[in-house]
This record gives sequence, C-alpha cells and structure tokens, in this order.
Amino acid sequence: MSISSFIHDYGLLAVIVGTIFEGEGVVLVAGLAIRQGLLPPVAALLAALLGTVISDQFCFFVGRFMGDTVLRRFPGIQARFEAVRSRVESHQTAIIFSFQYFPGLSMVVPFTLGMTRLLALRFLLLDVLSAALWSTTLLTAGYLFGVSIQPLLEKFHDYSGWLLGALACLILLVFHWRASRAQAKEGAL
Repeated sequence: MSISSFIHDYGLLAVIVGTIFEGEGVVLVAGLAIRQGLLPPVAALLAALLGTVISDQFCFFVGRFMGDTVLRRFPGIQARFEAVRSRVESHQTAIIFSFQYFPGLSMVVPFTLGMTRLLALRFLLLDVLSAALWSTTLLTAGYLFGVSIQPLLEKFHDYSGWLLGALACLILLVFHWRASRAQAKEGAL
C-alpha cells in the first residue's frame, strides 16, 4: 500500500484522531492532502472540526466535573490558576475564539473554562464556530503550502508519495516539538 492510497483510505479518520491529540500539524497536512487530491475538502474540514470539538468538549467537562480534584493533585499551580481563571471568566468569548492558535493551550483553556460559570451550551456553540474558523485557516494554509511545493512534487513524480509522507512527518514533528516546549515552559513557571 502506498502512502497516497493510505491517506486516501484512512486520511479522514487520521484527521479526526489527530486533531484530538495534535491539531495544528495534522490540519496543515490535511490541507496538503487536499491539494494533492487525496482528501475531499469539505470532508476534511468536517473531520478537523469534529476532532477539535471532541477534544475541547472533553477538556471542558473534565474541568467542569473534576477540575478541583485535578488542582488539588497539583497544589503548586493552584494560586496561578486562580489568577488565570478570573481573567478567563471576564474575557470568555475572545479566549474561546483565540486559544486554538496558541500551541500548548488547546487543553488548558477548555479545562479552565469548564471550571467557570460559563454555560456548557454557550461553550459548545462558540467552540464549534471557533473550531470551524481555525480548521478553515489551517487547511487553507496547508493547501497553499501544497501549491508552493507542487513543482518539487512534479519534478520527483515517482517519489511524490514518499516526499509528501516525509513532509507530513516533519510538519507533525515540528508542531509536536513546539507544543511540548510550550507545555514545558508552562510547567516550569
């Protein structure tokens, strides 16, 4: 099985699962796959949206129902968390529409919002809108990047599936590394 046929057969499932755990890189790679004709655009957008919303809602409800337990387990962050929670409560809508764009915050912000008085239905509606905007932005960026590397893929046509796979792995590794660094910095504070 070639990489191209693998992406064609399992790409949408990979986008859903990937956005639950490592969103940015997966959605950019999906945009590349759309450019190569391996994924249908609307289905890729819906897959990215679904995975993102599942992840955000899970973190929100963990914060809602288990937030105090989690904070008691990590007492060193309790004081900082209280300061952040008050800011989050006063700027909920803006935060919901922006947190996806900052690596390392995709789990922390929904968790924190779950511990506020924000209505779950309001978070769901705003989260769906925010995730749709975020997914569209990154899919478009990945697609445009695919346009820019198209001459390279055409030049090495016999190896284009492998080049695309290697590039996808590189993008995922870079975004995973950046998210890990952001979480390590947050943990060090």
